[in-house]
Amino acid sequence: MQRIINSLLILLIIFNFLFVSLGAYLYPIASIDAVSIWYLKAKAFYLNNGYIPLEVLKNKYYLNTHPQYPLLLPFIFYIFYVLLNGINETVVAFINPLFYLLTIIVVYKLLKEMEIKTTLSLILTYAYSMLSPFLAQGGRKHSGDADIFILFLNWLAIFFSYKFIKNKNYNFFYILILIVMISSQIKAEGIFLAPILLFIPVSKKLKFFSIVLSLIPFTLWRVFISYYNIPNDFYFILPSLQEMTIRSFEIFYYTLKEMLKINNWYVFWPVFFVIFILGKRKNEFIKKFIYPSLIFYCGGFFIFYLLSSISPQTYVSTSIDRILLQLSPFYYLIFAESVRNISFKK
Repeated sequence: MQRIINSLLILLIIFNFLFVSLGAYLYPIASIDAVSIWYLKAKAFYLNNGYIPLEVLKNKYYLNTHPQYPLLLPFIFYIFYVLLNGINETVVAFINPLFYLLTIIVVYKLLKEMEIKTTLSLILTYAYSMLSPFLAQGGRKHSGDADIFILFLNWLAIFFSYKFIKNKNYNFFYILILIVMISSQIKAEGIFLAPILLFIPVSKKLKFFSIVLSLIPFTLWRVFISYYNIPNDFYFILPSLQEMTIRSFEIFYYTLKEMLKINNWYVFWPVFFVIFILGKRKNEFIKKFIYPSLIFYCGGFFIFYLLSSISPQTYVSTSIDRILLQLSPFYYLIFAESVRNISFKK
């Protein structure tokens, strides 16, 4: 019976992959961000023979393309254009379903590494694969968007962190540093992954070295932006104490409002908080690594929203769904551990 259940769950996960793949086929350029940011810069690379398209980045008419964003993802799309011998978003759009599938595989592998039984691991993996923001980024009208790549890197970072803590193989630690470096070149917010290095059980000297090393690509890109006077379409401010209080309230309000969206998260968040209260988290990896990493990660986004020149009413309300998705590897593991402990209570 258990084998039948496992097979059914695998089929449902495969169905979800086919579902997002069909979305990428039907709506390859439906996302405004994909068209106006990532694909546009990829085309600029292509038309500029692979060189950084400074003319586009510095052109005020393209300010809405976020010229200050790192260029790694558009460059990857450009490589596919070269391999395809021309600009072809219909094919490139299938990269998102591929990363949807890779993310699901990493989720399942990590749950199994944490010694969660096969059936429960499959149930948890399937439940995660059903989250609407994840399905959307996988190809349902969000093909070409960057957040699924950061999501994949976050899951991968946690996976290698767990492997290192468990096996003390320093190759995993160096891979983790590389993941942080790559994440910072997908989007600037990818650098918020760096604080997880603080909670890896290595010497203080090695922690310091790893963080400095992981920040090099981010720093070089900021220097590049400054040197070539590439404009920012938003900037940071220092609000008054009163305005900070109002902004803080708005950040929490719009985050909670997003969590209550049934069409995006179904009943996940109410279930999460109930399970969190009822379940016990005995796993040391959760307590000593996931909790503090999640707090630092959330803190980075909170400060980002708090000090942004764009008001939280505008910025949080339009972006918090993808931010919650980026954070999901951390809180979903807490959820998984809580479910496991409730499921196997004696």
